[in-house]
Amino acid sequence: MTRTSLDEQGLDSPDERGRAAEPLREVPVERAPRRLAVLSFAADKDHLALARMTAMHVAGLAGLPIGRVTDIRLAVDEACALFLGALRGPRTDAMVTLRFDRLPQHLRISVSGPAPERNPDAEDLGWLMLCALVGPPHWEVRDGIGTLTMTEPLSPAAGA
Repeated sequence: MTRTSLDEQGLDSPDERGRAAEPLREVPVERAPRRLAVLSFAADKDHLALARMTAMHVAGLAGLPIGRVTDIRLAVDEACALFLGALRGPRTDAMVTLRFDRLPQHLRISVSGPAPERNPDAEDLGWLMLCALVGPPHWEVRDGIGTLTMTEPLSPAAGA
């Protein structure tokens, strides 16, 4: 898919010096991510089954083989555990949110929730498991909300 764009000024007529503007040119358009699912749940270990089942379902719909579906399920479980383990005492207002986005060649899974007091430790067993299951995740904290993002490569024909 391509879109046609005009020159830098957005014009297709002569510029102020009388020169003809650049002709229309084809510019490739990257497909925007397609949101497949969003799951928000109270930050409580009793709700982890929802996260695991959602991860398995979405990974299956994306056309991943069963072995990768299982790895995604385990990775989502570990990612959620990073947020749940950081909570001190019961917090009825704390939520964990999972977002599943399909990009042209990847499945992107983002898990967000109240940021732990410390960034994840690269030597922690949970972090090592995440890296082994889905490769190095991306960690970010903004305004007290931590977000862990994982990507899983997809074959071009997977879940098209």
